[in-house]
Amino acid sequence: MEKIIKQINISLSKHQWCDFEIIQLKGNLIIGGRTSFDKKFDIIITFKNIFFLQCLYEWKTDTSIPAFYIPEADEQHIVNGYYSIEQGYRLIKILAEDIEKPMYIACEKIEYNIEYI
Repeated sequence: MEKIIKQINISLSKHQWCDFEIIQLKGNLIIGGRTSFDKKFDIIITFKNIFFLQCLYEWKTDTSIPAFYIPEADEQHIVNGYYSIEQGYRLIKILAEDIEKPMYIACEKIEYNIEYI
């Protein structure tokens, strides 16, 4: 999962901005990101088998810094304990531009597809 997150951040860093929004939420969370004013998504990220979700419907990212992380062990322990996240799910941290606190997703797997980036 770390490799996929690194690849996503590298792809995003090639652009001045990327706006994300939730496309679908039913068992899996699918988000789409746009790096232009086109209506098509440039990147689609699927979080498989969601256990926990704490995020906005849409948000902007600062592509000059990584937007997606695997939190450090101590932060994972706190969040996992607070929300009773079951073993087997990985915690993903998302940093959005202009939002003070991070967003979190606990899932089993991540997949992504890059269209135009």
